[in-house]
Amino acid sequence: MSQSVKQYPQTVDDFNRVTSELRAAAGFREPLLFSIGRRVFTGGGTLASVRYPVVNGPGQNLGTAAILIKILGVQLQGVQNVTLNREQIYEAVKYFAPFEKDGKRHENIEVIKRALSSDVLRSHESGNNLSNLVATFIFDDVEPIGVEDSTLKLYGLSNRHFKPNQLNLIKIFTKLPNVSWHGDVPMDEGEIAWSLMDAAFSNGTPYAPHMVDKFPLYIHRINAIKMGVRVTDQHKVRLGAYLGEGTTLMPGASYVNFNAGTEGSAIVEGRISSSAWVGEGTDVGGGASMLGVLSGGNERPVSTGRNCLLEANCVLGIDLGDACIVAADTAILASTLVEIKVENHPKFGETVKAGELSGINAVTFRSNSMSGKMEVVRTKRNCNFARKLKNGESILNADLHQNN
Repeated sequence: MSQSVKQYPQTVDDFNRVTSELRAAAGFREPLLFSIGRRVFTGGGTLASVRYPVVNGPGQNLGTAAILIKILGVQLQGVQNVTLNREQIYEAVKYFAPFEKDGKRHENIEVIKRALSSDVLRSHESGNNLSNLVATFIFDDVEPIGVEDSTLKLYGLSNRHFKPNQLNLIKIFTKLPNVSWHGDVPMDEGEIAWSLMDAAFSNGTPYAPHMVDKFPLYIHRINAIKMGVRVTDQHKVRLGAYLGEGTTLMPGASYVNFNAGTEGSAIVEGRISSSAWVGEGTDVGGGASMLGVLSGGNERPVSTGRNCLLEANCVLGIDLGDACIVAADTAILASTLVEIKVENHPKFGETVKAGELSGINAVTFRSNSMSGKMEVVRTKRNCNFARKLKNGESILNADLHQNN
């Protein structure tokens, strides 16, 4: 008796029929994020990160997800990491064969084909297992459980599949090892010790890492040109930052942490700390700082609206609405006492804590040069910012943000 031969899709219609049937099956779930990547180990064998060249977000490439789930036997819950073997990769290639000559670029298929490259096959290979190749699926937004899903969530943010504070990142620092980075290559403690020894007693390349951290850098992992952003210093943005299209980070004090970012075009010359959010058309001036929530007791994320200006060296610890200004060298924290000088405001003339004004539109926070008191006023600049916003205009120089 002859054995039945597995039938693979011969046309795109066949592929769509197969994937539709798989997705319609009882119990099928769409992943929040999924990707095939290559685990990044230190020379000492520490899993430091994963390189995920193509990251699929909610509702994206569900046919690809269905095929991979079938081939890999993925459980449809929580977080799943499946180490790929050669047989599984070859089978995936057969399923995607109908797209080979359609003249289009299919990034997920390209990832699978690249996974068969000789370099990958030789690296960390044990028998038929490719221990450095992994397919990661996140079905439930649970706390990070390991290096793979922690890294994939950071990619999900930087690829704009999720905005800051939309993913569970609790204790992510405990899941990623602290390593020394040479470009995008990590080194662990043992390697560092030998490198320092070699640097001391040989004429070889000196030990010269550019940082020691748990997180890779944004521009080492994300196609910044494709995202339409400009980053003038590699160290200014961690992986996991969300940079809206048109955002420009200038040299100097600019910085965007993971789980923080900009909605759209913005100019950043100050610090956007973790969980902070900057509205479109906003200028974060030189040395300005938005408070984060990682440490120090602050638990409430801070945000600005659109067309705002944070002037040089100011500090922001409350939410701003649209068309707001925080004057240079001014610290506006939730507990800061502010005199209200905005006409028609219900508390005009009163002094309140700034936290009570969180979300207010078209005002300027500044220190009165005569009395020294902190005050909030509405100026001609605020009205101009608001008028531009109403007309669909930005306060920013458009030429600076055509990052194409």
